[in-house]
Amino acid sequence: MPITHVIAHHLSKEIDEDANLVLRQSELKNNSQPATLFGALQNSFNTRISRKHGSFDDETKPVLLANEIDKFLQDESKFGAFTIKFMESVKDLLTKNNGEINAHFIFFIEAKEKQTVFYLFIVSQNEYLTFNDTLEIMPSYSIDTGSTLSGLKLSIDDWKQRPKYHYLTLVPPKGNDVLSDVLHELSGFGNKIDKAKSTKEFLENVDTFSKQIPEEKQQEFREKVITYCEEQEAKDETVHIPTLSKSLEGIDCEKFIREMLPHNPKRDDEDEQEILVDKRSLRRYVKFSGRDKDLSLTFSSNQLNSSIFYNETAETLLIQNIPKSLKKQLQMHLKKMNQS
Repeated sequence: MPITHVIAHHLSKEIDEDANLVLRQSELKNNSQPATLFGALQNSFNTRISRKHGSFDDETKPVLLANEIDKFLQDESKFGAFTIKFMESVKDLLTKNNGEINAHFIFFIEAKEKQTVFYLFIVSQNEYLTFNDTLEIMPSYSIDTGSTLSGLKLSIDDWKQRPKYHYLTLVPPKGNDVLSDVLHELSGFGNKIDKAKSTKEFLENVDTFSKQIPEEKQQEFREKVITYCEEQEAKDETVHIPTLSKSLEGIDCEKFIREMLPHNPKRDDEDEQEILVDKRSLRRYVKFSGRDKDLSLTFSSNQLNSSIFYNETAETLLIQNIPKSLKKQLQMHLKKMNQS
């Protein structure tokens, strides 16, 4: 994952207070440390269930992000100037809307083999106490790559070559509606993809198609589909139906492709051979779970009608092949009850 540009700035502001913007005038050295940080931030960004996919809003004129990325593409030396202008706009909008923040804004350009990608990661720092060389207690800080992360991702080549494609990804900040609105405005985020709907339709068709496969191979077929989908989702990439079909043994690939498509609501020339999947929907497909005050139950979908049987009319579950640890607990409990 070669990083070609990286720079960081800091913005802090309290409610009803002035903002303090600290700008770095030159890019950071492109060595192993930014690359390591980028890998950690990218992985965290891609695993955010809250991330939204879309494109620039069709109904608005090009906004700051699109305009400044265009200038950068014409002259890469303007990367630093673009990030400074972006930060000044964030500051102005947060001041106008009386927002609050205390975070670093880290801008990256990643140049992959067939794709150039822009990333903005908004990160906070955690404070710890440690001992220094003279055994005095001192504060220490680390970048939080965990749940506080938010930001933007723009697949530049997809934007230029496939203008109706979902090339823009947004991870909104938790508990900061003002900053979320600022990111939406400056990025021009729009045309949000309904991943939950497309995933639900896709999985329903997977189930329908599986009925054409010998019963003893149906579970393996479903598991391979889910594994591929999970791998793509973890990379924030689409599920390409023709590629998926080639990884499935013993099926008619052309028929599979025809019966799987389309799933996403199609806009104009959008490629209907690929979909973005929803992590929550995949989890629900793989496992069933539920709980109330006194009962918690979770089991894999492959156990249904195998070891677990559901009677819809009676609203009951029959469980066979009880796990050994649970069986042992039940036997010990019954033994104690009989002795008392």
